This record gives sequence, C-alpha cells and structure tokens, in this order.
Amino acid sequence: MQQRTRRVLAAAVVVPALAVMAGCSGGNGAGDADSGDGKVTITVMGKPAATNTAAVELFERQVTEFEAANPNITIEASDVPWDAKTFATRLAGGSAPTLLRVPLTEPPALIERGQVADIASVASKLDSFADLNPRVMQFLEQGDAVYGIPEKSYAFGLVYNRDLFTQAGLDPDSPPQTWDEVRTAAKKISDVTGKTGFGEISTNNSGGWHLTGYDYTYGGKMIDQAADGTWTAAFNDDASREVLQMWKDMRWEDDSLGDNVLGKQEDLVAEFTAGNVGMWVTAPPDVYPNYIAAGGKPEAFGAGPMPQGGANATLAGATVLMVNATATEAEKEAAVKWIDWRALRPNYDLEVAAETAKASAADGLPVGVPVAPIFTAEAYAAYRDAIADYVNVPVENFAPYTASLDKLEYVPEPAVASQEIYAALDPVVQSVLTDENADIDSLLNDAEQRVNQILAQHK
Repeated sequence: MQQRTRRVLAAAVVVPALAVMAGCSGGNGAGDADSGDGKVTITVMGKPAATNTAAVELFERQVTEFEAANPNITIEASDVPWDAKTFATRLAGGSAPTLLRVPLTEPPALIERGQVADIASVASKLDSFADLNPRVMQFLEQGDAVYGIPEKSYAFGLVYNRDLFTQAGLDPDSPPQTWDEVRTAAKKISDVTGKTGFGEISTNNSGGWHLTGYDYTYGGKMIDQAADGTWTAAFNDDASREVLQMWKDMRWEDDSLGDNVLGKQEDLVAEFTAGNVGMWVTAPPDVYPNYIAAGGKPEAFGAGPMPQGGANATLAGATVLMVNATATEAEKEAAVKWIDWRALRPNYDLEVAAETAKASAADGLPVGVPVAPIFTAEAYAAYRDAIADYVNVPVENFAPYTASLDKLEYVPEPAVASQEIYAALDPVVQSVLTDENADIDSLLNDAEQRVNQILAQHK
C-alpha cells in the first residue's frame, strides 16, 4: 500500500453529482491530446445533467477557473451517463475519456484488465492524499500503485416522504428501523393516501444491486472465495429468500409496492419527487440534490437508517475517479490536477470550501447535505464549521440516517464481477415483482448457475 505522510485536511465530498451512477464522457479518447507545445487537452466525466442547470453553471464556472489557473490544460467534459455494458467497448476502441468516473464496483476489473493508469507519482503529492479513507482506498491501491481517488462515498439508507408519513398517521421523525416496520408503514401509506407505500427498482442492474444491499441486512453475502482463489455464488440462502419473500408479500398481499416495478433509479427519483412514493432505499445524500433540482420540497425529504433484518449492516460504496491507461504522463498530471480542483479542494481546503458553499448557495444548489465522509471525522467537522453560514438544507431531516452510520457495519459490494452479478439477478427481482406465482427457490437456483459461470472467469 502507498505510504502516506499525514497532513491536516478538512472534509468529505459534497460536490453535486447525479445520484449514485457515474457519467461517461464523449469526445476523443485519452492518449492523443498532447500538442507538443506543453499544452494538453483532457476529456472528463462528471458534468451534471443538462436538466440540472444550476449544477451545470457551477461546473462550467469551475472549468473556467481551473483553465485560468492552469492555462496549459483544456477540459472537455460530457454528461453522458455511465453504462457498464458499453463502457468496455469504448475502452477497447480508444474512445473512452481521459478521466473515468465510475462506481466502486468497477476498479477491480479495470485494474485487472490494465485499462486504468497508476497515478501514484502524482496523487501522492496531493495535500489531501494522506487522509483519504483507507476503507475506500483499499480498492484503489495495489502495493505501491494507486489507481484512483474517491470522489464521494455512500451508504444505503431509507429515503421517505415526510408529508406522506404525516398524512398516514406515521411519525416523520421516527422512520422504520426494521423491514417488518417498513412493511407495516408501506401498507398504511398505500391504504390511507393511495400512493405507493414503498418504491422498488429492478432494471439496469438496479434489481441485483438492491437485492445485494437488502441481503446484507439479513446477514447474507453474495459471493465466496475459496483458498485457491476461486469464487462461487453465495446468495442462494435464507437471507435472499427472506428478501424475495418480503417483496412478494408487499407486492401481491399488501399491494404497497405499486405497479411501476420495472424502472431504474432515475424513474423512482422522479416519482418520489412528485410525491407519489412514500419510501425507498438509496443513498440519501446522493439523491437529495437531484430531488431539489427536479422541484422537490426540502421540508418533505426524510432520510432514515437502512432497515434491518437482524444483521445491523448496510451496503456501502463510492464514486471513484480513475485515469485511462492510454493517457500520457502530461494527461495523467492534468487529470489529477482536475480531480484535486473539482472534487477534493472544495472539501479539504477550508477557505475554498467556504467559497464554494457560498457560490453554491447563491446558485440555489443544496449546501450542507450530510454525507458519509471520505476523510476523517475531525476533518469533516472542520468542514461543517467552515460552511455553516451557507447551509440551506434541513439537516435535521437527515438525523436518523446520519445517526445510523456509526452503528451499522459497512459491507462493500461484491469484490469481482459486481455489475455482471447484478445483471444476472435483475430477472430474479423482476419475476418476483411481476409474477404472483414466481418460484423463489427455482429463480435462485437458476441465478446461482448463471453467476457461477460468470465467476469462473475470475480468480
């Protein structure tokens, strides 16, 4: 592991971003942008969606300021979203951007395939490098090599509509703590308000993603590794059966999941923002900026702990920034400078943090959303103090969620083939949510065979 000299830092990442999924850049691929005169152009992921106009304006202002401070570097950015199915083709074809913005599930495979660069020589010089969270960095470091920098981390929790809770006679300050309580509350919301009590997603790998996170709360795990390094599926167990039976009961007995069960996260964000969904599971800090951008009421947004089935655990992950392996040395240096400018400095340099918070508040962007920090607790506290004058979110509405972060075990996503596993599990979730007579045991048996075939390619 890269040795680090500790420095005094300040905080965790809260730069606005689109939900949990990363954006993918268009334009030219990495490795061909050195002009020979010391100037370099890099293509980067992470520009906010065009619909989030305030975030786009902030991003473009940051690009302008960065280029003024670094006149030899030109930034070309795109808001094209990350797609695991097409990304391998873009990398192989040379059209992937210089700076990759990916979920924490992706680095192991990208590193194994040699598609991302070792940036240790540049990253280790960053003021913030010494205090990056080792729980995230362990996935980005191999020996002395460093393959990425975390932009933000997340942990699953329960997002809920406080207004619908009140209408249904539920206490909006005391969200459900267990899945039994979720089921009871969801039915009450549906019965009293006519809205969907609990929202669920099942496409674009989201069904497998949620099944994984829910499975952890029952003490389950998705894959096992033997002493010889081989991997096998581990989800054909009682924990997964508990989750799938709960979904089946809520869908077909309680009628609290609604009929729109074949959507993706963006679809559920839209329905939740419109006030049509009482509760759902996601990373609350990631969803809130998009909820506000879409016109959601700040006072109606509630965030609670990940409901539990007895294990006191929650799925945790991150969005990480990695450099294309085809990047030149100049491009690697430019990309790391941009990472520092855009993602890190606003959260560890207290003066920059205050300036960024002030500008964001002036633009109407959320400031002070409580997050799962990627730096130390002391640094995060200092950051919160630095931005206190500009906080414009109902921090108290996140209290049940933030209080749970120190109490629950953080369980990472599957160490290998995570997106492929999720894709293989989507049909399982979809079947349970669309077929009242779905055979859970048969579905799990079939999925286990498919996933073992996938895992046979990894060692």
